[in-house]
Amino acid sequence: MMKIGITPGDINGVGYELILRTFETEEMASMIIPVIYGSPKTATYHRKALGNQASFQVIESAEQAKLGTVSMINCFGEDEQKIEFGQATEEAGQAALIALNRALEDLQEGKIDALVTCPLNNKTIKLENGEPFLGQSHYIEQTVGEGKKGLKILISPTLRIALATDKIPVSEIAPAITKENIAEKLVILHNTLKRDFFIDNPRIAVLALNPYTDGKEEQEIIAPVVEELFKRGVRCMGPYAAEEFFGTNNHERFDATLAMYYDQGVSAFKALSLNEGSYYTAGLPYIRTAPAMGVCYNMAGKDMVDEDSFRQAIYTATDIIHCRTNFDRERVNPLKKQYFEKRDDSDKLKLDQVSEEEED
Repeated sequence: MMKIGITPGDINGVGYELILRTFETEEMASMIIPVIYGSPKTATYHRKALGNQASFQVIESAEQAKLGTVSMINCFGEDEQKIEFGQATEEAGQAALIALNRALEDLQEGKIDALVTCPLNNKTIKLENGEPFLGQSHYIEQTVGEGKKGLKILISPTLRIALATDKIPVSEIAPAITKENIAEKLVILHNTLKRDFFIDNPRIAVLALNPYTDGKEEQEIIAPVVEELFKRGVRCMGPYAAEEFFGTNNHERFDATLAMYYDQGVSAFKALSLNEGSYYTAGLPYIRTAPAMGVCYNMAGKDMVDEDSFRQAIYTATDIIHCRTNFDRERVNPLKKQYFEKRDDSDKLKLDQVSEEEED
């Protein structure tokens, strides 16, 4: 049974509420083994404020977690955390980072199979090296990525949108649209669809940077990359103007779409997916998903938040575990495929071997 690590994010936001509402009934805990990295005292405070009935047991390590029980690893000992619903505080940021680091350690050591992270506030987190905290996706890539590049994909039951660039100023978007960047993201997306979503021959749509498809970036950068990768076996097509692409439901013809910048992808995604979406940090050795939502300070402590996005993040993580396991199992010591070629000088048959990769 899969062990899913969960971090509550900002203690003044809706993270704990998402967790408590999701595990208030026994349904989810019977499907996975949830391991929450947080503070039992803080969880109890949130539970009382919400009138929630969820229960959990405190454990020392992830190995002790069992099916049918919601387990929590205490990352803070007897320390009390000051909870101020709806407020951005440095203490809340520090608590979020401590829990995230503990969960990432267990993820690296194989004590949990995947990690689902609740929202936090980047501005409240202070790193020891003094550098700005650029988001959980970037931090996870830098911490456990083993040198590999991550790719943010927004996922719903009917839609997948990857982002060529993430949250950067608008003035920096065009310079970031390079042949190397687009090619790198398309290859990651192609490989992710095959391994993590078990799609044998995925079709990828590539959006234009501009509202039209005959701009400089489209003609000199995006289109040449699409053409070259298509020749190499990546079934990518485009570029497509975003407005027309989504307005005519053209996205339904593809397994995934690569958007050029954050607002281009996220705006369309949230309009089409409502509260069902989740994030996936693809391209890394480890599986991490998150609900497609922010800390929602305005809803914190008010029993207003909809937990569907968090549930979808858990479902996405479990689906990826299954797909990745099946994909890897099929490629462990595969039997060589064989074909016979008749010799020109006799009726004898010559035996050659072709690997699965070569045949594809």
